[in-house]
Amino acid sequence: MILRAITFNMCHGQGLDDKIDVKRQAEFLKKLKPDIIFLQEIDMYTQRVDNKDQIYSLSKHVGLMYRSMGINIKYKNGFYGDGLLCRFPIEYSTNYLMPLIDDAHEQRGLLHNKISFGTTRLNLFSVHLSTNEKERILAIKELIRVIKKLPPEEIVIVGGDFNVGVTRIGPHKYTCEKKSSYPEYQLLSKLLNKVDNSEDTWFSAEGVGCIDTMFYSKGIQAVKFETIKTKLTDHSAVMVEFNI
Repeated sequence: MILRAITFNMCHGQGLDDKIDVKRQAEFLKKLKPDIIFLQEIDMYTQRVDNKDQIYSLSKHVGLMYRSMGINIKYKNGFYGDGLLCRFPIEYSTNYLMPLIDDAHEQRGLLHNKISFGTTRLNLFSVHLSTNEKERILAIKELIRVIKKLPPEEIVIVGGDFNVGVTRIGPHKYTCEKKSSYPEYQLLSKLLNKVDNSEDTWFSAEGVGCIDTMFYSKGIQAVKFETIKTKLTDHSAVMVEFNI
């Protein structure tokens, strides 16, 4: 079975023109005909998105009826975190809050969903890691701890914005140091395979980088992947087809 997955940092629906429009993002994603979408930077009921439920709106307009959201922080009278849209029923969903080395840093989460079709069980993790390297490494270690507790026959796919090489230098300002290897990826690659995408997926005035990707169980195959540019957010979408 071929399963098409997308990871997409939607920046609360805000495009490069500063317009917030979830519907146009949904139209972009729907054309890619995904089975699963890992989402980052999604709002629910915040003032900046006119108190709307963005995970519901995306689900409705993309046509993926099963959805979940992991709330990481309260923000502007609402909530902010990561999400998942899926063609298959979600049997289990939980959100783990990631370790912080400074309480002033933004709380990050690890959204875990489990789905099944036939005798196959998939564990889907949507992640958005810190802009602090020490916190990213702690988060990866926590992710590994969670995965190792799963039954070995179950499949794992992790999609998200890993922020490798990214450092916060001020309010809404970040740099990205490109390296030949990253400790976060080295740790996770001991357990899972990484999609071999290398095109830049994040763009800002201060830096660019390939920070969005997927990891997957060594027992399945990534038969195709593509980085898809868009001006509907400051990230490209990464699409992967898995042979399950």
